[in-house]
Order: sequence, then C-alpha cells, then structure tokens
Amino acid sequence: MKYFSKFALVCVALMVLAASLADAKGRKLPIGAYIKSAKISIISGDLDRYPEALAMLDSLAMHYGPHAEALYLTSQVYVDYIEQTAGPWNKKPYVEKMVAYIDSLHMCCENTKINRKHRDGCKDYTTKADSIRVKYWRQYYNDAIGQLTAVQSAVSDLQTETDSINIEFLTRTKEAKADSCLANLELAIAIIPEDFRSYIAMGSLYETEGEYAKANEMLKQGLADSTARSQLLLPIAYNYISMDDYCGAIPYLKEKVDAAPEPPDGSDLENMYNLTVCYNNCGIYDSAFVYYKEILKWAPENTTVLSSVGRYFNQQARYASDSARTYRDAGKSAKASEWQEQVNEYFDSSSVYFKESFRLNPENPTYVEDYAVVCYLREDWVEAARAFQQLTQLQPDMKDHWVSLGDCRLKTNEFDKAIIAYEAAVELDPDDTAIWDNLALLYKEVGQNAKASQAEKRAEQLRRN
Repeated sequence: MKYFSKFALVCVALMVLAASLADAKGRKLPIGAYIKSAKISIISGDLDRYPEALAMLDSLAMHYGPHAEALYLTSQVYVDYIEQTAGPWNKKPYVEKMVAYIDSLHMCCENTKINRKHRDGCKDYTTKADSIRVKYWRQYYNDAIGQLTAVQSAVSDLQTETDSINIEFLTRTKEAKADSCLANLELAIAIIPEDFRSYIAMGSLYETEGEYAKANEMLKQGLADSTARSQLLLPIAYNYISMDDYCGAIPYLKEKVDAAPEPPDGSDLENMYNLTVCYNNCGIYDSAFVYYKEILKWAPENTTVLSSVGRYFNQQARYASDSARTYRDAGKSAKASEWQEQVNEYFDSSSVYFKESFRLNPENPTYVEDYAVVCYLREDWVEAARAFQQLTQLQPDMKDHWVSLGDCRLKTNEFDKAIIAYEAAVELDPDDTAIWDNLALLYKEVGQNAKASQAEKRAEQLRRN
C-alpha cells in the first residue's frame, strides 16, 4: 500500500469526512473523493475500518462504473484480510473475492469502451495484481505439496506400524495434514483455476485416502489443458481400475497407449498389457487380442502375453464348439462340420502360443499345464505326455497330472510308462476305482497277472463300499 504523510492524511481525512456526509445524503462525489477516502481507511491497517473503504469503493462503482484503481484497491483490501486471517479454511472467502476483483480489473482494462481516464495506470495495476496472485498460488500450492508428502508418509508408516500409541499419532497427523492440504489446494484452485498441477495434487490426496471417485472428479478438471492431459490419463485410468471399473478405465488408458512412441518403452508396454486386462474384464476380447499382437511385435518373448493369446484362441474354440454342438443337435451336420473345423484351427493356434511360453519358461506350472491340456485336446499324445511329465516334476503331489500322463502313455502304447504314472496316481489316491481298473488292464497287457488280480480285487472292493 502507498502511505501518505501525517499532514496529508489529516487534510484528506477532513475532506473525506465532509464528502462522506454529503454522500450519505445521496449526492454523487468526485471520483478522487471516493479513492482518497478508501485509501485513508486502508492505510490505517485497522481491519475494523476496511468496511468503510469498501463502502467508498462500491459507491464509486455504483456512480461511475468500472474504475481500474478502485478495483485494484478493492483487491488489496482482501489481500490484507488474507494476511490477517488465520487458517486456510478461514482465508477462502477473502481469496475468492480478491480473485474476483483482479479478474474484474483485467476486464476493465481490456474494455476500450470504458472511459480512458477510468483505465489510467492499468498496466501497473494489473502487473501488481497478477504478481500477488501468482505469489499466493505458489504459497498455497507449495504448502499443500509439503502436507501431501506428510500424508503419504503417514499412510506408508501406518501399513507397518503395530504400536497402538504410534498408530493413533500417525492417524491424527494424517488427518490434520490431509485437511490442511485440501484447504490449501482449494485456495490454489480458486486463485488460478486453470493450473492443472493443483488438480493433480488434489487427485493424489484423494488417491492416498482411497477416495478414487473423488480423485477422478478432480483430475478430470485438468483434462482440458493440452499440456496436462497426457499426465492425467494414467492416474484417471488406474483410479478406475482401483474401483474395479475396468470399462471406465479403457478410454483413458487407450488414449495414453495409442499416443506412446514407437518403439514403446517398458512402461508403455505395461500400460498396453493393463489395457488388455481391462478389455478382458469388460468382455471385449477381440480388442484385447489386437493389443496382445502389438505387444508381441515389440516383446516376442513375453510369456504372459503369449499365454494370454493362447487363452484367447481357446476361448474362440469354445465359442466355435458351442456353435458346432448347436448345429449338430439340429441335425445340420454340414454346418456342424464347418464349425468343428474352426474349433480345430483355434486349438492349433493356441497350441503355437502355449508351446512358446512353455519353451521359454518350463518351470511355470501354469504355462506347462496350458500346453499340456491343449495338446491333449488336439490328441497330440507325444507332446501332451512331454508336458504332463514336466508337470509331475513340478507338482508331484497332483494326482490329476499323473493320471493325464498315464492316459497319454496309454494312447502311445507305452504300457510300462503308463503303469508307472498310474501307480504314482493311485499312491496319492488309493480309493480311485478308475485308476485301479486301468492298472488291472495294463498289468494283464504286460503279463503281470498277479498284480492284475490284486488291482481287480481292489477295484471291486471299492465299488462294493
């Protein structure tokens, strides 16, 4: 604020007092009288006198319309209110009024229809006002970031803390910091609503609190900013995923993925894979397949995606199988045959991808079993046996692996090896009648009649029980 000499103040005070009395009677005062009277109240630094200044400035506006200096002075009144008010929540109404008058100042200065004298000093007033605006934005934003960091630290510590006293302290700290952070961010947004950084910070605060819907509500405010949009897409998408709303995440994740450069880096491919997860959870399997192929274009040995493609073709085989069954039941054998050919083609395709994932990671039971099962369905008994043999080594306590291995050995007429597999299975489950029946037949086939008799007796005993 500009200060006057004591002598000047006395003179002006006497003049304004007379002017105020005249105005009280409804007479219109000169612009200078309103300005000088307002300045006397403002430079006093006494908040109790600020309503007088506002009354003078409002009267000026009522009688003369927009006036740059009056608008600037009004904004500075609210700057003083801000400075002398404790607590960010209490400051908010004054911040909003300060911003409103700074905006009005700009509109006044930009409107050439307004009397030129009313716009004297515009460049100086707008520069000062904007500087104050930026200063406060930085202050509140930086305070909020510090508080957000404290909230995130407290949340992290709470995950491992076991002492009840420390838990209570951390919880109170988190709540207090979160409240202050929210207040400061609301002030920052009120001051410069177009700055996306405030929205990102507020979104991060809500994410930390687990309020993902509120987080997205805030983050979406910044999407209109072209520079901010690319930074906001992923947080919004992953907040939807955190809410198990996979369909809601798709448009944001897809936009981010499609904008990635070629060749994409590891994080781009991870986002692409997560997009396929969203498509699958929404039942949009063909779109997921499109992005599977794109990932494999850049990462051909990605076993997770290879396995996923195999499952995609398996799913298509199931759909085709349902169609084949429908036509078969309707007596339309030609159509049924066409669909059955599709089933076989889909299984052939899935086996290619499952085989590759098995080759690349033969220690992963899921990949091995996927390949084993599709080979079994395709009646490729040699490859199925190879895969099931690997499964029995990885999971020797799984009876079904041994039974499937025995079935494959039986199909290839490797009776001795089939016996070994079935014996391992029956050792895990001595009460499985079907296995004993198979063993009885195999023992006879290889001339082990005594064992065949024992197996038959055991099977019969189980049936009686």
